[in-house]
Parts: sequence; C-alpha cells; structure tokens
Amino acid sequence: MNKHRIFRLAGLLLLALSVWGCRTAGDFSFEQLAVSWELDGNVTQDQKTTHTATFRFTNQGEHRLGDKGWALYWNQAPRMVTGNEGKLRVENLGGDFYRLTPLEGFSLKPGQTVEMSYTSDSWLIKESDGPRGLFFAQQRGGQDTTVVVKDFSLQPFTRPEQYDRSPADQVPLPDAEWLFTQNQRLRSLSSTQYDPFLPAPASWKPGLGEFVLPEKTSISCPAALADEARYLANELYSRFGIAAFPQINGQGGDIHLAVNSDITEPEAYRLSVDRDKGVVVEAGGDAGIFYGVQSVLSLVKKANGARYELPDCEIEDQPAFAYRGLHIDVSRNFQSKETMLRMIDLMAQYKLNKLLFYLTEDEGWRLEIRGLPELTEVGARRGFLHRDSLYLQPAYGSGPDPDDPESHGNGYYSREAYIEMIRYARERHIDIIPMVNLPGHARAAIRAMELRYDRLMAEGKPEEAARYRLIDPADTSRYLSAQGYFDNTACVCQEQVYHFFEWVLDDIIAIYREAGAPLRMMHTGGDEVPATAFTGSPVCQAFLAQHPEIQNTRNLQALFFGRINELIRARGLETGAWEEAVMLFEDDGSWKPNPAYVDKQVYPYIWNSVWGNQDLGYRLANEGYPVILSNVSNFYFDLAYTKDPREPGLYWAGFVDTEDAYSFVPYNLYETTRVDDMGRPYKPEVDFAGMQRLTEAGRENIVGLQAQLWSETIKGRGMLEYYTLPKLFGFAQRAWQGQPDWSGQDEEARLAGWNRFMNTVARVELPRLDSWKGGFNYRLPPPGVRLEDGKIKMNSAYIGYTIRFTTDGSEPDSQSRRYTGPFTYTGVQIKAACFDERGRMGLVTDWKPGE
Repeated sequence: MNKHRIFRLAGLLLLALSVWGCRTAGDFSFEQLAVSWELDGNVTQDQKTTHTATFRFTNQGEHRLGDKGWALYWNQAPRMVTGNEGKLRVENLGGDFYRLTPLEGFSLKPGQTVEMSYTSDSWLIKESDGPRGLFFAQQRGGQDTTVVVKDFSLQPFTRPEQYDRSPADQVPLPDAEWLFTQNQRLRSLSSTQYDPFLPAPASWKPGLGEFVLPEKTSISCPAALADEARYLANELYSRFGIAAFPQINGQGGDIHLAVNSDITEPEAYRLSVDRDKGVVVEAGGDAGIFYGVQSVLSLVKKANGARYELPDCEIEDQPAFAYRGLHIDVSRNFQSKETMLRMIDLMAQYKLNKLLFYLTEDEGWRLEIRGLPELTEVGARRGFLHRDSLYLQPAYGSGPDPDDPESHGNGYYSREAYIEMIRYARERHIDIIPMVNLPGHARAAIRAMELRYDRLMAEGKPEEAARYRLIDPADTSRYLSAQGYFDNTACVCQEQVYHFFEWVLDDIIAIYREAGAPLRMMHTGGDEVPATAFTGSPVCQAFLAQHPEIQNTRNLQALFFGRINELIRARGLETGAWEEAVMLFEDDGSWKPNPAYVDKQVYPYIWNSVWGNQDLGYRLANEGYPVILSNVSNFYFDLAYTKDPREPGLYWAGFVDTEDAYSFVPYNLYETTRVDDMGRPYKPEVDFAGMQRLTEAGRENIVGLQAQLWSETIKGRGMLEYYTLPKLFGFAQRAWQGQPDWSGQDEEARLAGWNRFMNTVARVELPRLDSWKGGFNYRLPPPGVRLEDGKIKMNSAYIGYTIRFTTDGSEPDSQSRRYTGPFTYTGVQIKAACFDERGRMGLVTDWKPGE
C-alpha cells in the first residue's frame, strides 16, 4: 500500500494511529502537568550542526502518569529528530508538527519532575523557534480528548551556544554596546534637513508660510476625479476631524484637483501649497491625483488650537517603478478581512500599488471557490487528526480545535469578503493579485481533493471523483519539501491537475468580474518543488518515456508552467510566478533561464539573492524577462530584524532590518550586498566576479520591486504590523525613488542618506502611526547603552524617542526614570527600553557591569 493510499483512506496514518493503546492514561489530569522546554545548545561536528533540547515535566496533581494512552503534540521550527534519551520519544510528523510519546516503563509520580532530551538536525537560535500550541491527547472513557497545555514555559536563550548557529556564524549579538555603536551613526537634523514625508518626493521646494485649512474645507474637481475628491474628504474627516466637502465640476476650492495633460507619466503629480491660494494637485489622470492626495494627507499638521495646516511648498513627483508590491501570506497563519483592509490603507499611504495575496499553501486554502467547498471546509481548518478528520493537521501553533475562532490556523475569505477587499483596494489604486501555488506547496488542496474523492467514490460517482484529483495514487516518490512535507506536490502528469487549476482560475476571474475590478495578473507560485518529486510516479515515468526531450523529472515543472500559462493567456491575463517556474534544470543540478516564455507576458518574481544567486534577477532581465525583484536579503520582512533571540522571525537567509530595505540598489545590488547569510564579508572582486551585470536592455526589464511577508511566525494583526513597520518605509522609499542618489559614492554618502531617512522616520512617520487608525504596532528597538568616561550613555535608533530605565535589575515601565543625558555609573545593573507616545515599550536592553 503506497503512501497516498494511506493518506486517502486514513488521513495521515502516522497521526491517526498515533497514541491509542489498549490501556489509557487513567484518572490522570493533564491540567496538573507543568511543561518546560529548554534549548541546550547548537553543536557542530564534522561541519554538521545539530541542536539538543530538553523537556521537563512536573506532576502537580495527585495521580501517577503512566506509559500508555497519551501523547504530547506541538508545532516547532521543522527539523528532523535524530536522537532521543530516556523513557520518552520525540518525532517529527511532517511539516512543523511533532509528537512526544512515552516508552515502556515511563512513570511520573505526584510531585516528581522528569527530564528528556532529544537531538535534531540543523540549528535553532530564536525563542520563536521553540514549541508552540502544545496539547495532550488521551483516551478516556472510550473517547479521544485533547487538553491544551496552559502551564508551559520556554527558557530564554542567553548562552552563545543557544544564539550562535555554528562557528561560521559571524553575525554579532545585538548587545548594549553593539546597539549603541549602530545608533551612534545617527544624528539629529533640523526640520529643513529631512524629508516632509515618505517615500520622499522627487522634488521638494519648501515655502515660508502655511495654509490653514478652514473649518469647512471645500475640494473642487472635475467629474473624472470625483472618487479621489471623495476619498480625500473622507480621510480628512477620519484622520483629523476636518469637515471637507467635494464640489464636483467646481473651481477654486480650498483644495483643487485638476487634470493636466502635460503630465504624461500616469502616476506622476504636482502639488502646490500656497498660504493665500490654497492647495492644488495636478496630474495626467486619477492615479497621479491619488498619490498627490496621499502627499496632501502626509503634509497636514496640527496648528494652534483645533486648526490644521499645510506648509507652503512646491512638489513634483513620480515613481521610479510601475510595480511597487507587498506580498502577504495569509495561508500559514490567517489574517482577518479587517486586518487586510488596514494593510491596504497602509500600502496606499506609502504609495504601493500591488498586493500579491498568498491564498494557498500546504497549511491553508483561504478563498471560497464555487463548486469545490472542500477547499475551505478542509483547507481552511486545522486541528488534531482522527481517522474521519475533515481538516488539516495543526501547524504553527494553531492548536487542536478546528473550530476555534481564535486560532490563526482557521479561517477563509468568503466571496463577499474578498469582493469587498478587491473594491476597497481598487478605490486606493491597488491591484490585488491572487496566488494559487502549484505544483508544490499544495498540501491543503491535495488533502481537500482527496476527501472529495473519497466522498464521491462512496456515492458511486467515480468519474466525478477523479475530475479534480491532484495525486497519482500509485506514486512512491520519496521527498522532503523545504518545509518538511513528503506529500505536498500535485502530479503534473495528470490532466485532472489542469482541470482543477482551470476551474479555480475561472472562478477567481468571476469574483473579480462581480467586484467590477478587472483581474490583470494571476500568480501561479511555482517555487520549491522537491527535486525528487515525480520520480516514483508511474504516470510521470510513462509520460517521460513518450517525451524524452524533457530529459528529467525536474523539468516536468517547466512543462506544467507552460500549460497553465497558456490557460492564463487565453483569458487575457498576465502570468506571475516565482523564478523557478522559468528555469530549466540540467542533469548535473545546475539551472538556467528558460527562453520559452520571453515575450509571453510572464513576470518572474526573483526571491533568491543568496548562495551564489545574487545575479539571478539580472540574468533573467538580460534574457528579456520583465522581472520583479523580491530579494530575500533585503525585502523578506518575515526574517528577524536582528540576531537577538527574543526578536521573532526566521533567519534562513540571514537577518533583514529597515536599513537593508532602504540600502537596496536596484541596478547594482552588489553595491550593498556586503555580507552573506552568516555575516561573513564578501570580497566583491572575487565573490561577484563571474556574475552578470545589468545590460542597458536588462535595466529596462526591471519593472518593479516587491517586499514579502511570509507568516510562519506571524500571529494576528499586531505581529503583522510589527514585522512590517518600519521595514516598509525603507522598501517604499526604494520602490518609489528607485536608484538612490548615493549609489556609486562612498560609505559616508550612504550614511548621510540613511541619517536623513531615519530622521524622517522618527520625526514624521512614526508619530503618524501613533494616532492613525487607532495606532499601529510598529517595532520599538532596544536602546544602546555604553559606559564611557565613568558615565552611562544611552541612545535609540529612533531619534528623539523616550528611553526609560531602572538600576536595580527590575524591568522598566512607563513610570521608570527617563533618560535625559549621561549620568555617573555606580556599579549597578541597568535595564532600559524605548517608549512611544502611547506608552508602548520595546525590547529591554540589559547592561551589567563588565559587559
């Protein structure tokens, strides 16, 4: 019996048959069991790194826990378990799902604590890598039950073996001294020395006065700009309480929106503010007017009393790139419609115009599709699996309950909700680009369609059952995906897969049609197809025998992409895909651009900018592809800001902070690619010597930039905003301005630009986020602390922000002493943190004598 038959008949058999023996856990109450987990450390031997961790269980109840009828489940950064110690056994069940089971002879008496350690491959360095969503499963009274672990503690990572990946790790720990040195590069500027808002306008000429907005502000415009006038009126009221009234086809309003045919760039605008004449926004069309309106909103400041004003100025502005995108993954952890509307507003404020919406993944399918209810009935729910399960396994700490409305593993967008988001984005000149990822990253769809298959077969409808089946049931391929799955790839040699994609595509097109917003592009994903997928599929082997020109199973992905691209093109759409979809693989494992889709409205999104692939985007652009640079080393917002173990996020490609996003040089990325993912300095003359540079034609093919928010470690709106802000400012600056003016100059010039930018961030943009829409949860960095000449000095990455501290080892809070300048060191422990105007506190910097 092959693995897919096991999968179909019994769910995941390794889960369904996981814990139940002939004896049960008896009367033991798992609510009385305290659980602790500690990373013992990362160990490198023979250039291979593993890590060891320890669980501790304390029985706080009155009954003994024995060795039958129970198991502990949780989610954790996916690693393969390689060894166990003691009377308990840990194993990985696929993806990030783990199980601990007792071995014969295990016993935990009342008041007793037991320990067990296990070893897994690779390293862990983040507290967010630790166990999440822990629950016990047991059989009691013939019923399968689960108990969520309430008493769980994760021990902090404080030792080098816990936060260093291996001896090759040269990324510094951001301790008090390192932070102080980084922050010391910044200095306070006067208001005339930094920009009025972000992204900074191309041309900005300040005047000498201010235009005060009347209590009843009139907005005049031609009929063609009525939507933009209404948007501005609504925003003036919602943000500032200003009563504004559009005057359609009117003239001479306090704010006048006008079409100017001399402005030919579709998103360019001119903005004039005059204390006597008011505000005029001109553009060639509605998109340019909209961005001018955003600049008007950015300039509004509180005047004396209850009045608001705009500074006199002349602005001429236009974007460097037509595509300025943000990718948001709602599949791994779901985000509500309300959160997404809030993110769309944030994108509009910073002049982004494309939302790549990641709707399908191994761990979730988030869009209702007519005629295939299983996609959301199964793919939008995660819970503890049983033989008759109708949902996916827990992932990313989603817990055991598939109906828990508080779980970020559960949820999807109804057609009505998605239509609302499309319209909301369209009003803000943002295109929502849907992504359905195939053939890899498809476990949610595979699982849903297998249960559909079972249902229809039981109803005696074999043809209908097979119509959208995504697997070859006889496939014996052995593979492990990048996220640890062995069953997440659709079989591209079967016609049913194309029937499935076509049905989903047509229904998505219908949703956009109903929304009244044309769908321009469909993104097909196409990344990280396991190298050995299809190798054990009889269907694929027969297909390859008939088509020897394909050469190997890896290029079946190219065949798949070609076919679905034709389906998309036949419907008048453009095709987006991750870079792998337009590459060909040689037998030796190397890959090269596939020329087959040049001039066929195919847009590769280039994410891989590490491990010798720094020039991949340039290679494809030089070959003629219109590319969107989405470089992991600069624009992956889900990568942690720093190496600090308390700072959540991933780090497989290093760390990404606001400066990385700001410092990206689109047409010469080698200029700011200074260290690799381990922090080791590059030698450009050696490391980049054989890599391609952009040709003149290739430069024209860089059509845009995109930032990515993958959601493995992101739970809910607060975390989404934390990961996004302030990184988004750096990205928006680069997407709107393009090549920085300091490119080609020395480091001093780059740091001058960075200083100007961060003054704008701290003085203009972050205060806006404190009040707008109830406040955004932007990141507050830990302050730097240094002992110098017998005095303690502190500084912040956000110029002018409040730092509060304690000297007795206690945690600072909003009432702690405020830092106002250097003070005499008295040999005490200092804990300090940054605070915003709302009293929110960032991570604490802990400085001890001798550090």
